[in-house]
Amino acid sequence: MRPQGTSLKDGGGAMQRLTPAERAVAAMAMHGTPYKTIARTLDKSPATVRNQLHMIYQKLGVSNRTALSSVLFCDR
Repeated sequence: MRPQGTSLKDGGGAMQRLTPAERAVAAMAMHGTPYKTIARTLDKSPATVRNQLHMIYQKLGVSNRTALSSVLFCDR
């Protein structure tokens, strides 16, 4: 879910809508890094990474890594 008054088109601040932990996961996921590698790198379980990605998708209104990459790339 996006905060009221925002859309994917305005893109501004997508990373700011995420927690620091979600930002770290999102940054790795947008480059195609597998769950297990993200988990190992960030010292988390793969299930935690999967759950965080699900929350990231919800917050940014996307449904997959390709859309996540697009939103975050446009946010730069």
